[in-house]
Amino acid sequence: MSYVESEKIFFGREKTLATLKRRVIDLKEGYRQNVALLGSRYIGKSALLHHFMDNLDDRDITVIYLDLENKDFKYFVDKFIGSLLYNFSKNLNLVLFEDINVLIENTRQYIPHTVAVIEKIRSDFLKNKLTECYLGLLALPEIFTNETGKYCVLIIDEFQAMDEFEMPNLFHDLGNKIMTQKRCFYILSSSYRIVAESIISQRLSLLFGNFETIEIDVFDNETSHEFIAYNLGTRKIGLHLANFLIDFCAGHPLYLNLLCQEFKNLGAAHNQTEIYVPLLSQAVENTIFDRWGVLSRHFELITNELASGKGNKLTTMILMALADENHKIADIIDHIDVKRTQVSQKLSRLMEMGFVVKNGNYYFLKDKLFKYWIKFVYQKRFKDIELAPDKLRKQFKEEFNRLVEDFYVCTRKDLSSRIIELLYCFDNEAFQLNGRKYKLPVFKRIEPFKLDVNSGRAFDVIEAQTKNASWYIFMKKDVFFENDINLIANTVKENKKKLERCLIISLSDLEENARLKALQERFWIWNQGELNALLTLFDKPYIV
Repeated sequence: MSYVESEKIFFGREKTLATLKRRVIDLKEGYRQNVALLGSRYIGKSALLHHFMDNLDDRDITVIYLDLENKDFKYFVDKFIGSLLYNFSKNLNLVLFEDINVLIENTRQYIPHTVAVIEKIRSDFLKNKLTECYLGLLALPEIFTNETGKYCVLIIDEFQAMDEFEMPNLFHDLGNKIMTQKRCFYILSSSYRIVAESIISQRLSLLFGNFETIEIDVFDNETSHEFIAYNLGTRKIGLHLANFLIDFCAGHPLYLNLLCQEFKNLGAAHNQTEIYVPLLSQAVENTIFDRWGVLSRHFELITNELASGKGNKLTTMILMALADENHKIADIIDHIDVKRTQVSQKLSRLMEMGFVVKNGNYYFLKDKLFKYWIKFVYQKRFKDIELAPDKLRKQFKEEFNRLVEDFYVCTRKDLSSRIIELLYCFDNEAFQLNGRKYKLPVFKRIEPFKLDVNSGRAFDVIEAQTKNASWYIFMKKDVFFENDINLIANTVKENKKKLERCLIISLSDLEENARLKALQERFWIWNQGELNALLTLFDKPYIV
């Protein structure tokens, strides 16, 4: 269990919220599209779901909401029944009660058949007929909607936890009900993407009623800036410092929120209305370095949870190896001197739990701030022989201030310089970017230049040479148009050098005809998202 509760303040996510609202309208119009919300823990899934429910002002819709994280089957039974009856009572403007027995008596005259089924379900549970009880619950939404003529939205938060009920054919039976309950819209949420996708694609065995998968990720740069401003209120923060904060937290809403709360506390204590580096440094020290800092305690409990149980102490060593930029299994083995099978098993578990992601042959800690804490706080404590907290605190401050300065230096560089630094990181490995595989070679020599074309226009270009051929990389911060691609294509065809690859890098979306033309010419296209994904893999700041 984490030290921090999930953030309940809803912010952003307008597109996802609009999709959920649209799916409710679709349900009432006879078209049903169920939804799976997948995203890391504490990313804001529950906040989104609560906001969606709180603003679902439709008396034809009864919501059943189940949060199954660390819950048992008894909770599942009681919450399923209680949520249905409570929200039905709310739609009828009846007096609301928390007690299930009172809810049953209060609604019996309106939904007698549904109440009779509920009483049978509860009786089966008391008689330990758990399979009959479970099947009765799954049938309940259909019985309710048939009796009332209304609709039902069934939300199961952390639905993969149902596996812990250890019931035969649990998800297969759920899948059968999902297919037949035409007046019930299902929203399944999970923090464990790999496990959730496996359940949805294999164990639910859906022929109809398949799920639309929506990824709930960290905030983008624009939303992060808005979120910081929202949290700081009247206090100000400079653009460069805000960009650093977003990069430092990787746009994670919980971390941004907690640091902003600390800014406000320190600002009030020191009578400061604007956030500068010293106050930022103190806030990070208070929340991330101090043992009882809210984020430090949060990360420590997560680490203890991952390392608990027989044989899981190795997990701690793997986390530290990954934080030290050992991304390949062979590098991790060299770092901690254990068998390959042991490392592979632990990495698979960490991937299932959503803490590690794999790209090509590389493994990475998904959470950037968690990685930072592992490397500069947890690992230092773990290896400290002197037990000198003042020394560690001083080192932490110095390292953090150096990180801020390095960020400023890096982000002041022009686009060409930053891309050249990235290209020198490639080591003949293949990576997935936006669903496409890219083989990235070792470059022997990389040089930028300006390319003048007949129209009098010039492009920023990088020539990157491999052992036997060259790449041309064309860059623009603004939009590439079709005419730009035509000029580039003509230049490439006229070039006497052996060109292996032409790469288009645009910080803005390509104009549609330009994109089609570039694909026709077999050019690679990287946008800002793909570029930043690569920068993250090689532990470099985002390009804003």
